[in-house]
Amino acid sequence: MSSEPGPIPERLALAAGPLPPIGSLPEPYPYETVTPTREGFVERNGVRSWYGQFGDSGPWLAFAPVYQIANTHLLKGVVPYLAQHFRVVVMDLRGNGRSDRPKSPEDYSFDNYFADFVAVLDRLEVDRTAVVGISATAMTALRLAAEQPQRVSHLVIAGGFAHLQAAEKTTARMRSNWAAYLDEFFTISFTEPHSTKPYEDGVLHNGWASDGETVAMGFAGWFGADVRKQAETIRCPTLVIHGDNDRRVPYPMGEEIARLVPGARLLTIGGGGHLLCTRDPVAFSRAVRDFVGPAPANATWVRGMARKRRALFISSAIGLGHVQRDLAIAREMRALQPDLEIDWFTVHPASTYLEREGERVHPICKRLANESRHFESLAGEHDLQAFFALRTMDEVMARNFLTFSDLMESEHYDIVIGDEAWEVDYHYHENPELKRQPFVFLTDFVGCLPMEEGNRREAFLCADRNADDIEHVARYPWIRDRAIFVGNPEDAPQLPFGPGLPVIRDWTRRNYTFTGYALPFDPKSLADTGELRSRHGYRPDEKLVIAAVGGTAVGAPLLHRIAEAFPLMKQQVPELRMVLVAGPRIPREAFPEHKGLDVLPYVHNLFEHLACSDLALVQGGLSTCMELVATRRAFLSFPLERHFEQCIHVRNRLQNYCADCSVRFRELSTRELADQALAAMHAPVNYRPVEMDGAARAAREILSVMENRAWAAA
Repeated sequence: MSSEPGPIPERLALAAGPLPPIGSLPEPYPYETVTPTREGFVERNGVRSWYGQFGDSGPWLAFAPVYQIANTHLLKGVVPYLAQHFRVVVMDLRGNGRSDRPKSPEDYSFDNYFADFVAVLDRLEVDRTAVVGISATAMTALRLAAEQPQRVSHLVIAGGFAHLQAAEKTTARMRSNWAAYLDEFFTISFTEPHSTKPYEDGVLHNGWASDGETVAMGFAGWFGADVRKQAETIRCPTLVIHGDNDRRVPYPMGEEIARLVPGARLLTIGGGGHLLCTRDPVAFSRAVRDFVGPAPANATWVRGMARKRRALFISSAIGLGHVQRDLAIAREMRALQPDLEIDWFTVHPASTYLEREGERVHPICKRLANESRHFESLAGEHDLQAFFALRTMDEVMARNFLTFSDLMESEHYDIVIGDEAWEVDYHYHENPELKRQPFVFLTDFVGCLPMEEGNRREAFLCADRNADDIEHVARYPWIRDRAIFVGNPEDAPQLPFGPGLPVIRDWTRRNYTFTGYALPFDPKSLADTGELRSRHGYRPDEKLVIAAVGGTAVGAPLLHRIAEAFPLMKQQVPELRMVLVAGPRIPREAFPEHKGLDVLPYVHNLFEHLACSDLALVQGGLSTCMELVATRRAFLSFPLERHFEQCIHVRNRLQNYCADCSVRFRELSTRELADQALAAMHAPVNYRPVEMDGAARAAREILSVMENRAWAAA
């Protein structure tokens, strides 16, 4: 068995980065946002094949095992959502994934592949199921529908073919240079523009999990397979999906299956490539759900004039800053239109905050994946490569957008507002026909920027993502009925999106409306620090320091360093009291006990506490920093290393308000942190005033879209 992949092509190095040892499997496996209801192995003639069941209710939906160049990771964009509607069966074909990699060519044959799949269905006691066959494994699905018609309720074929001739030249290339073959295979599989992420996943999580020798034997096992005659006997409802730009399996091969299977429907993907389930998970999932899923037993239709005015507010759950400003905007909207009902679409910790404020979080949000958890999983010691955290959130985004689209089908809303709702914005542009109501997009930064000097891969991928966004907006300007930048034009950096791309500030000026910063409070109401201290149990004679890092566990190293610095600070300022707001995910017992040091898991409306502090020590997030500027509190911010938003966008804005108080976490010893903190506490502040009407301006912009008239005159 070959273990040498051969020279790494430049395109592969740029898109996929450093590769792990060949044949290794990434963990967790295979999906981030859903775990198997059941999983295990079936064994046939000494060869074990892994299987998993996702979802525990609804009809069965079984994916025939994918050809050995891939494994069930290929389905990560579709299984988490489909498992909300079906009991989904997946398996790794012998030769990849968690399944065995036998060394004898005799163990690889179409008959074995088919028997492995049947053995999994038997193990799970699947008596009747819809079956999905992708690419070569379409032949497995067609064969099952022909030989066991009582077992197959529906058949879906995607990018498939019904026969395969021998291709010894292909297997020879697999053996001679596996890396070059993978590069070519997945480049041809994803002909759609801006496909660097599915290409990377194809190479890194699928092909690289096996090796050229094994996959060559596995591919040879399909040689000579021909199910065309069997296809003619199939009688179950059949859907054939095929891209007309599929360079791996030409479109006529899909047309052939549609002709062979009596009554089959053909769904042509115009401009589509080979692997729709990966490149276009929304279109694929909806096509499968609509074709296979039963109609709802009960439905309600409300006459148009009987419908109440309703808005859906999507709030990013990464930290609490977004949701606090969103609630301020929502309250301004209600002040202008008292009969407006607002539902919220978000997850913990934002959902918990909203419920405490008496807001309605839609019940469907229980089906959402958690963005904060994804970011936490990628953080190091006060380090978060934010661009790659966003880039690898594609599974989360697909699942959450598909859940959002379910809600849009089942309920009526007059408008959708999305504060950094990247999943809705992206997938609306990729699937423009799904937009059914006005959509307003809010953000406080525009453009992903590379952080590591000399890192060609990061620079290339940032520019590719930015170019994709720019092209989306240019092609479908009507997707965003209004794009609101929560800030001012100068808050967008005067930097290019990438080589040959526009300058961020210039492009933002052309494509966004500016509202100034939106505060979740009126600074005048927090001006009486004595009253605030009395209300929250702080003494007037103590020096109060509050350290907070938001609602995730990413800031734990910073809080620990601050806790270590506290005794040094208290030696110089005996009346010092420090409150560490650790958040719900950092254990309180992880911190040392010191007199005057309090550790709290959560503080509601933290801005009230910050407004009466003598010093705040915070992470580099925009919301908390701007709240401190508005209340004119002394603070130090510690931007996360390699976090492009905190290190570039936020710092640029704070400089505009004469409030760039950022320091690098890694450059400070505990003693230096204590000294700088005390110096900041005693230094005067000279910040520029923060706008006080940003939330009201945003509310008027949003309502002007919904009413199609200017609320500015109201």
